[in-house]
Amino acid sequence: MKLGDPQNHTASSLTPDDLKLAAKELPPSPKVFGKLGKLLRNPNTSLTDITDLVHTDASLTTRVLRLSNSAAFAQDQAIDTLDDAINRVGFREVFKLVGMAAASDLFSSRNNTYRIDSSTLWENALSCGLAMESIAQKIGRDEQEYYTLGLLRSMGKTVIDICAQKESESCRYPIATRPPLLQWEQDSFGITNPAVAGFLLSTWNFSPETVSAIQSQYGTNPSSPKNEAAIVLNLAGSLAELGRPLHGESNYWISFEEHSEELGLTAEDIEDTLDSVRTRLEAILTSVED
Repeated sequence: MKLGDPQNHTASSLTPDDLKLAAKELPPSPKVFGKLGKLLRNPNTSLTDITDLVHTDASLTTRVLRLSNSAAFAQDQAIDTLDDAINRVGFREVFKLVGMAAASDLFSSRNNTYRIDSSTLWENALSCGLAMESIAQKIGRDEQEYYTLGLLRSMGKTVIDICAQKESESCRYPIATRPPLLQWEQDSFGITNPAVAGFLLSTWNFSPETVSAIQSQYGTNPSSPKNEAAIVLNLAGSLAELGRPLHGESNYWISFEEHSEELGLTAEDIEDTLDSVRTRLEAILTSVED
């Protein structure tokens, strides 16, 4: 497979086989995170089911325990096991911790194709996840599902980067001219990052609703049926950009006013979400540094 030339951006499509091969280089934690979400929706899920699943990834377990003992989640006594973590902070908070750790694994390296540092990718993912959760609370939607969407929305960029780095002359996003991201991706690779993310999440048996929301997050297909989760994801992306922007995305964010009207939110709701994201993100980042 020959990727697009960095000078003329001749389209050369990544194939499903290319994407599946690249996905094998991803850490297992995003898959575990997705499976955990399904388990927590099942009322018959036991504590053992949860711990057995997370224990399948030793690195993920270590990260979750470290986060559980951080300042943001600290308890009076040290948390030494997943059982302890669940008993102390509950299923819901452990799910968030697993998500944070999974996103940290997924965005652990600088993305050279998109010219974005790993810390920026991770912080943008956390910002989106926290914003999605906050908005879900306000509009009465599944906070867990929306949090997941926010954390994983940029995973397609990681997969494209893995494919691109296999080439001796890989394409890199031209920061000097800042073309619209999706057009640049299409010209360079024959596919876009939300399409890649949707393809992989589908192969990992995520719900069709999750896949559709990820694929429609940039609001670029007016002929598609309205997808509320995608609308919220677009709003979360625009809020995250205020602190942790990713190159080329600003072209796709719809105005706060339009979002508010579609979702029944007030200007105060948007401001409250933004304040909440900033406060919680800062607490998480501070605790991780300790």
